[in-house]
Amino acid sequence: MLRSSNFPIGVTTLVLVVFAFSGPYLSYAAAWIFFSLSPFLVIWMVVSVLKDRRHPMPELESGDEWGYADRPDLRPVW
Repeated sequence: MLRSSNFPIGVTTLVLVVFAFSGPYLSYAAAWIFFSLSPFLVIWMVVSVLKDRRHPMPELESGDEWGYADRPDLRPVW
């Protein structure tokens, strides 16, 4: 499978957009299939984004419980 998270994002977005726009034209069975697949697709997308290591993030310093890697000016206040 691809190491990039772009593929799961694209597939999930495509399936959910098709489901949203074709909802009135689908049969009940097709709507239920789309509806029951959507949680699995979203979970797959989230896991693949969280596992994507193409953009390395710095580790938190000792004593930090949270921090923002993209904004160095936002640091813990204590």
